[in-house]
Amino acid sequence: MKIFYLLKRGLSLLFILMVLNVQAQTGSISGKVLDEAGLPLPGASVFIKGTNKAVSTDNNGAFQFLGIANGDVVLEVRSIAFKTLLRTVKVSGKTDVTINLQSDSQMLDDVVVLGYGSQTKRQVTGAISKVTGDKLTALPTPSFEASLQGQAPGVQVTQGSGLAGSGSVIRIRGIGSISAGGDPLYVIDGIPITADPFIAGNRGAMNQNPLATINPNDIESVEVLKDAAATGIYGSRGANGVILVTTKRGKAGKKPTVTLSSRYGLSTYANRPKFANSAEWLALRQEAWTNDGNTGLAPLPQGISWAQARENDTDWWGLLTETGKSNDQSVSYSQGTEKINTYISASYGDNHSYLKGNSYERYGFRVNLDVKPTSYFTTNINIGYDKGTNNRVDAAWAGGLGTAMSTALPIFAPFNPDGSVYANDVNPFRKVGVLDWKTVNTRLIGGVTLELKLIKNLSIKAIGNMDNLDIEDNVFTPAILRNANVGEASTYPTSIFNRTVTGTATYDWTISPSHKLTFLAGTEAQFADRTLYQNGITGIANGPFNKDLDSYYLAMQRIANTGSLNFYTGYGKETFSSLFARINYAYKEKYYLQGVIRRDGSSKFGPNNKYGYFPSISGSWYINQEDFLKSSSVISNLKLRASYGLVGSSNFPSGEYFQQFITGTPYNANPTLFPKNVQNPDLKWEQAQNLDLGIDFGLFKGRIGGEFSYYRKKTKDALVNGGISPSTGFDKAWINVGEILNEGYELALNTTNIETKNFKWITRLNASKNFNEVLSLGGLSPEAVGGGTNDTRIAVGYPVGTNYLVRYKGVDPNDGLPIWLDKDGFETKTFSLDNRVPVGKVLPDYVGGLTNTFSYKGFELNTMFTFAIGGNLYDASAKRQLGIVTDWNIREDIADRWRKPGDVARFPRLTLNPGTYAGLSSEWQYNSTMFLYDATFVRLREVTLSYTLPAKTVSRLKLQSLRLFATGMNLLTFSKYPGGDPEIARDFENPQDRNMSPNVTYLTTPQQKSITFGLTTSF
Repeated sequence: MKIFYLLKRGLSLLFILMVLNVQAQTGSISGKVLDEAGLPLPGASVFIKGTNKAVSTDNNGAFQFLGIANGDVVLEVRSIAFKTLLRTVKVSGKTDVTINLQSDSQMLDDVVVLGYGSQTKRQVTGAISKVTGDKLTALPTPSFEASLQGQAPGVQVTQGSGLAGSGSVIRIRGIGSISAGGDPLYVIDGIPITADPFIAGNRGAMNQNPLATINPNDIESVEVLKDAAATGIYGSRGANGVILVTTKRGKAGKKPTVTLSSRYGLSTYANRPKFANSAEWLALRQEAWTNDGNTGLAPLPQGISWAQARENDTDWWGLLTETGKSNDQSVSYSQGTEKINTYISASYGDNHSYLKGNSYERYGFRVNLDVKPTSYFTTNINIGYDKGTNNRVDAAWAGGLGTAMSTALPIFAPFNPDGSVYANDVNPFRKVGVLDWKTVNTRLIGGVTLELKLIKNLSIKAIGNMDNLDIEDNVFTPAILRNANVGEASTYPTSIFNRTVTGTATYDWTISPSHKLTFLAGTEAQFADRTLYQNGITGIANGPFNKDLDSYYLAMQRIANTGSLNFYTGYGKETFSSLFARINYAYKEKYYLQGVIRRDGSSKFGPNNKYGYFPSISGSWYINQEDFLKSSSVISNLKLRASYGLVGSSNFPSGEYFQQFITGTPYNANPTLFPKNVQNPDLKWEQAQNLDLGIDFGLFKGRIGGEFSYYRKKTKDALVNGGISPSTGFDKAWINVGEILNEGYELALNTTNIETKNFKWITRLNASKNFNEVLSLGGLSPEAVGGGTNDTRIAVGYPVGTNYLVRYKGVDPNDGLPIWLDKDGFETKTFSLDNRVPVGKVLPDYVGGLTNTFSYKGFELNTMFTFAIGGNLYDASAKRQLGIVTDWNIREDIADRWRKPGDVARFPRLTLNPGTYAGLSSEWQYNSTMFLYDATFVRLREVTLSYTLPAKTVSRLKLQSLRLFATGMNLLTFSKYPGGDPEIARDFENPQDRNMSPNVTYLTTPQQKSITFGLTTSF
């Protein structure tokens, strides 16, 4: 027994000695990452090169690695806006290290996402602008894309209106299309998504915005691809630029973290037109009556008496508006290990605009999961579910606030003597709280990526994505609004199905330390279609159809009995089949070359032009890496880049190349068919030839940095839905005609003006100039292509969608009558639409943004001004608000009018009769430059004051971080335009109208200004 006891003790001692020996061979690394001022950098990534070990620093900038073999290891430390640092550390037991990072406004090692991959900023040869997620969440905009305004050069963003959930018009380097859609391609986590504002029709004076459901708090960054080098990998869909959205993911080495974001806001209108009050309106009408040679009191609209009119001075604007309220909440969980990275989020938002009854309620969930069970296999899963409910109200031409700016006169009373609401169409208040109109967008975006790395440097990916969008537009008009015994309901259900399957192979080949090649090859197939009731379902009901199902089924049966129930499945079906490849070459990190080729086949084109080929080539040269500049104390970065290539557009309806038939009204109880379009088997891709030249620079160790670019984009074979021979039986058809030129310059400038231990002042400026001209229209006249009802046309030698108006010379001081110019420029007093000519500029000369950020210890003040210089704004509603006195409201700027002989005035003498102005048959035909204004404006887009609590204070609260902030949006606007908001994007009738009429307003709801309070915290 004693022998066994001694043996047991001996083995125990041997085991202890072995453990001690192992422990003696391993150690740990503990440290802190600090900035140049010695302040901690939370969220910095620390890697041990050559291994899979990675951690993120905590709120105090601290990190730790355990179980590290003794000896030399190389730490790689990365943090956004700081230079990447490599540090060799000798591990011997417990090792402590302090790492200081240097700021880098050039951020050459910052990762930039591009099509089917990513590169560091150093490797990029194309024109790409990156906007980080924190800039997108800074403002309470109706949708994330509106927050891009003023953030990127060459990107013009015009927010639609003050209506909740409204969309924006985005133009990247000008307008390159006529009838085809001119909006950029939106790609979320590699998924080309549905973003067409006309996808479910166009109703109610507000184009729907499919992007409004997306939670901006989930967005890590947005990359805007602008030239052929960047967009060429998307081939046939890159002509109007590409907006890549990357959502947040868990990061390796990140501890489990919960992040909360909470904000509340108040809003009102940013600008509004000023109208005459009751007494002023009556005086103006009487003046017009007298000018027309009449005596006595002028007759009044709606048959009311002057005594009744004088009793009222109704503020219709005030009745329809209130202080808007917004409530946005978001929570997310993220963590990362060597095997699994997770990001999970939930969000809720409820934005009530300043229009009574108008709101947009959104909630969503997202799960992004990265699983790496082995060193050679990785799975990425993305699932995003969002639902947005738009409680809509009439606006613009449809009524509501549009009526308050038009036929709801101050002389009318909103209420009857007994206090009940006055039931008349000129009373927009009668619908407030009564009309039930909801548009619900439900969106599911999902994707799975399987990545296999069987051999070194070779990555093979199989990707499957889906984007399902359900749109249900329900309108219920109660009996009281119909002056009937029963209400009426309508519904317009639309479901869009979008599938994408992609396979790629990427190979990195390091030939030598100086020569590196990266090859990408891939194939992709996309399928998209819709199910819908073409004309919707309408019938009598006691409530919305989604609540009154019995009435819904009866309405369907009634319509079916008439043979008019047109249900489509597979409507607008389209398929894409693509092959693409990209080669990148780097030499000594000084010279970079890239070649891209993509072949796209689309079901939208006939057998004669089924496929299109889109090549591009680009390169860059880091001049500062050459020996003659390496030692420069002034130039810290100098990069030349150039690119040339072809990109295309197929953004137009499916099925236009072949003959289509649709059902007509039954004849003798027999079904009928009739042709819908003119077939054109020669339809082909719209192509754009893109040239881009740029220089990126950095001075004084990055204290000054920026980029300057020149581009020339020439569109050929533009897709036009234009006028054709009447002998075909149709007034227009899709054809390829015309050439369009966009040429311009872009400047982005970043400066660190002051930087001390506790204070920092940074300025960011971006500005761009675009010249747009139609070079050819294939012989078509300006009348062949019109911009809806917006008095715009296509004319050779002028911008796309130039205003087509009679030129107004001024007022004859002797008689107060207007003087016009005929086509040849000679004065005339006879108005004629035959004298319309292309005038004005639909696009501004310059657009941009100026941002200043002031930091003092934990405080930060951020201001951003956005601006547009030059160009014109055409106010189509002024035809009835100025000059000719009608049954509309009159703006206060009518004060500058002719009253007596000798007066020099802007507006002619008032009249009730359009015929007073010779040749004018109706005020609706009053299409003249009298209502063309300078569109220049400067807007204080953002003011944010925030405070980030010190690390020690936050630690005592058991938190990782805590930031408090207050944000003001659109607080100030400087403009010469007297008609309200100078930044307009009215409701459009179709993509052609959207391209041709970006500067036309018609009773447009002004944008909102707001102040928001909130906090973000993590623990």
